[in-house]
Amino acid sequence: MYEFIQAGERTYYIDGPSRIGIYRMDEERVCLIDSGNDKSAGKKALKILAENGWRPEMILNTHSHADHVGGNRVIQERTGCKAYCAGPDRVFVEYTALEPAFLFGGSPYKELRNKFLLAQESRAEELTEEVLPEGMRMMRIDGHSFSMTAFGTEDGIWFIADGISGANIIEKYQISFLYDVEEYLKSLDRLKGLEGRLFIPSHGEVYTDMVSIVETNRNKVFEIADLLKDICKEGAGTEEVIQKVFDRYGLVMDANQYVLAGSTLRSYLSWMKGRGEIEAGFRGNRLWWRAANGNRREHGAINQDGAGLLKDIECFALDMDGTIYLGEQWIEGAREFLEEIGRRGKRYVFLTNNSSKSPEVYVEKLKRMGLEIDVNQIVTSGQAAAAYLKKHYPGKRVFLLGNDLLQREFAEEGIVLDAEAPEVVVTAFDTTLDYGKMCRVCDLVRAGLPYIATHPDYNCPTADGFIPDAGAIHAFIYASAGRYPDRVIGKPNGDIVDYLIERTGAERERTAMVGDRLYTDIAAGKKHGLKSVLVLSGESCAGDVEGSEVKPDLIFESVREMIPYL
Repeated sequence: MYEFIQAGERTYYIDGPSRIGIYRMDEERVCLIDSGNDKSAGKKALKILAENGWRPEMILNTHSHADHVGGNRVIQERTGCKAYCAGPDRVFVEYTALEPAFLFGGSPYKELRNKFLLAQESRAEELTEEVLPEGMRMMRIDGHSFSMTAFGTEDGIWFIADGISGANIIEKYQISFLYDVEEYLKSLDRLKGLEGRLFIPSHGEVYTDMVSIVETNRNKVFEIADLLKDICKEGAGTEEVIQKVFDRYGLVMDANQYVLAGSTLRSYLSWMKGRGEIEAGFRGNRLWWRAANGNRREHGAINQDGAGLLKDIECFALDMDGTIYLGEQWIEGAREFLEEIGRRGKRYVFLTNNSSKSPEVYVEKLKRMGLEIDVNQIVTSGQAAAAYLKKHYPGKRVFLLGNDLLQREFAEEGIVLDAEAPEVVVTAFDTTLDYGKMCRVCDLVRAGLPYIATHPDYNCPTADGFIPDAGAIHAFIYASAGRYPDRVIGKPNGDIVDYLIERTGAERERTAMVGDRLYTDIAAGKKHGLKSVLVLSGESCAGDVEGSEVKPDLIFESVREMIPYL
């Protein structure tokens, strides 16, 4: 306990119940990042600093929760150093009784006035970039609290506070405290894009890469949201909702859990109400929650958007085959739908799993059909796969099971293609597939090479029906070589959604995935923070929704029926 660890040339941390970061400003002065969970932690921090001949110049509080500011007061009393915190959290640092009162929703009773919820008061000034020591930077990561801040040092170290919860913590507690779910999801996006050498949360495991743990946290958010929708299917009061969540997860209620998890679940319900997924009202003088009609399984509402979800969408990510056209024929009303998006000042991109065609081919096809678009409005699983390879397998030789267009696209991205001595295998929708290619790829997969696939679709819709797609190729390889892909990039997986968000710069919460397949298009939206709209003009029918675990936010016969709701 309270182990002193050096993380970089000038960056250190004290590994206690709540980590304390240390940035060495010069030979004598240091900046502390948080002060530990109580007075004892503050004293231990001062002892460690003294042993190294350092004195604290300032405390940068990531946020105001008691386990992060518990040592502020003793450190300030003994050294006179200043503390800084951002936004509303700064007020909570100075008036710490606000935290248990805020969580309880009234004057907290005795059992809630404990060191986990109520720190000693300390002085704090507003945190701005101007007060940071040279070599440090900051980034707001709100959501867990009103105004939480992550701090980075010139050593490539980021102190990310409670911006994520470790997998072991999620498994143990299930419900991590959140004040604002929407802001938290935005902060996860920021954390996922951080560049650094080491990422140090206040609790749990230290990370060298944020991608996987961010996705674990994001998936947990939507797991809890789905659970709440299920609980509220027939309607439930707030206390009943909290009780059922605790029962489902096997949690044990106590005073702290009641206010922390209870407050978090109320934040979820509020967020979901704003998304049109939950309705709120009063019954028998109780606040009552019920899953919104558009999301309730028993109603199966089609061609309705009573909650106005589509009006808040800024960017539509549109599947192509089966959603906008079939073969060379527009699906009825699709052109008018695209024109209406433009008239409303919104935008759209085409997001397709079909890796057999390059963006230029799609642009030319749409031009033949009478629509002029920019090549940047096309996002394919092939492009996302190339980006993934460049990030995770830079310079590696790749065997690509794909047609000439994709081979050329990969080569233009600087990916080394080598059919003789590859280090990585990539499979795509190869319309030039022959038996010799299948034998070769099975040999390579059987040999244990990393095995990446562009997308999982089993069938590709055409004007004449369906033809086998990449998923069918995976099944062939599995039957022979005994392996499915190690990583599938396309919908419904997060890599292509991350690539989409990076390309468009759009906010997840204001992006809608529109497509005809539950297991790719709709699952991509539901799992990765987008609104999801199922159209019944391609592969899926209304009956498929009833038997599926993946439920779209909205269902329309085709994109034409969406026009009045834009």
